[in-house]
Amino acid sequence: MACPMGFGDGLKKPRPFEKPHIFDTIQEPKVLKELVIDGIYLTGGQFAILCQFAHPGLAEGSYKHSNFAYRIMNRLKTTARFLNACVFGTRAEKEAIFSVIHSAHKQVTGENYYADDPELHKWTAATLFVALVVVHETFFGKMSREKQDALYRESAVYGTSLRMPPDMWPATLDDFWAYWNHNIQTLEVTDWARSLGKDLLWPKAMPVWSWPNLPVARLLTIHWLPERLQREYGFEITPLNTCMFHFLAGYIAFWYPKLPRAIREYPSRYYIKDMKKAVQRIEETGTWYELKGKKSATSKM
Repeated sequence: MACPMGFGDGLKKPRPFEKPHIFDTIQEPKVLKELVIDGIYLTGGQFAILCQFAHPGLAEGSYKHSNFAYRIMNRLKTTARFLNACVFGTRAEKEAIFSVIHSAHKQVTGENYYADDPELHKWTAATLFVALVVVHETFFGKMSREKQDALYRESAVYGTSLRMPPDMWPATLDDFWAYWNHNIQTLEVTDWARSLGKDLLWPKAMPVWSWPNLPVARLLTIHWLPERLQREYGFEITPLNTCMFHFLAGYIAFWYPKLPRAIREYPSRYYIKDMKKAVQRIEETGTWYELKGKKSATSKM
């Protein structure tokens, strides 16, 4: 995955971190916490990113400022740190994590984009919310209107954490779906987006243990995308791979709920711990990277 909006890797030189401005969000996460502690929601990450790349400015900035193809696992951690700080982080943890992300975004500018554009933050948050709904409805059934409405209001935290003013978030769930459908119908999947999409779904330099998961994630992601994005990314939808998708979705929907909660929550809890370790490194050095020749206290944990 990319870091939020796919831009940059964060600060690389030790320095005291500056506390960022954090907007108050619309509604504090509650339903959101209950959902994202379950690791299955991580499967929606590629869907969210491909939808993000449908925004031309976001795709251009990501393409020109990210070594995306060879750093997928690094970007998975980067994204997880941001998402977990948004939902589970204390005020101090949010300030630390967001300081790195906001500092990285300051450096990403071009003629047609800049990473601190609140409209890009709004679209990023929108894709994250829809990814949660898509995953839930694939594996657990239709989400009630009441739950979806609460989840929608709480998901504004992803945008406000990236410095989207809260009044930019559509006022109601119906307003949001109108905004979403308009963007899906009008945004342009550029050559930059197609290149990034290929790197995302067919990544290089992945650890061996992840290889069996790649075709599964690819199958789910391609079929979750809106039809127009499937077509513009050049993904071929056939009767065979559609049958494979439905079989896989049904298989997971049947067996996954039977797993112990400890197994289902392990991926998310792992990344929450990583986020907390990153916070300690930021507080010590100004960056979440381990400095060569120097071990932070977190490296002993």
